[in-house]
Amino acid sequence: INQRLIDGARRGERVLRLKNGDPFVFGRGGEEALALAAAGIPFRVVPGITAGTAAPAYAGIPATHRTVAQSVAFVTGHGAGGQKTRVDWACLARSAETLVLYMARRRLPEIARLLLEAGRAGDEPVALLQEATTPREQREYLTLAEAARRDAIRGTSQPTLVVIGPTVSLGRSLESVLQNRPASVVISALRSVGGEAQ
Repeated sequence: INQRLIDGARRGERVLRLKNGDPFVFGRGGEEALALAAAGIPFRVVPGITAGTAAPAYAGIPATHRTVAQSVAFVTGHGAGGQKTRVDWACLARSAETLVLYMARRRLPEIARLLLEAGRAGDEPVALLQEATTPREQREYLTLAEAARRDAIRGTSQPTLVVIGPTVSLGRSLESVLQNRPASVVISALRSVGGEAQ
């Protein structure tokens, strides 16, 4: 990708690199920006809304809530090339009340065990948000102790965000009243009142 961006710019083309979420939050935007800078290519970054805040919000799960969670950490579940991360899970277990894990579904049992060993409660709620905000969205709720058991995690290759912490329970309590609608429904509603939407 980096070379394609550079080559297109050098040919005088207007190059747009569109990424989902925020390109600088587990989106490799930093790598691409450094490559462009090294090649002397001027560029602009338009920030997006990262899945780490969008997916939980859509599910009614606040990342923070002043009475139960005053800190949040956004963490990747695996390193480059699928390797283990250098994340200090014991430190995170003590320092962040809400943990939002990207690309962590396969390693969740191992991560959950590390968090339990570091003192997190076994009954702490966990949400798995698969294909969030799409018509195919699936939500699965379990406890940290259940997540630590490999058989508790259904396999999937679909994008899944994991949220661990007390705010997950707040989201569960909002499920019956939260109205999540596909974008097509929202667009139709906007147009029906004279709004413009694509």
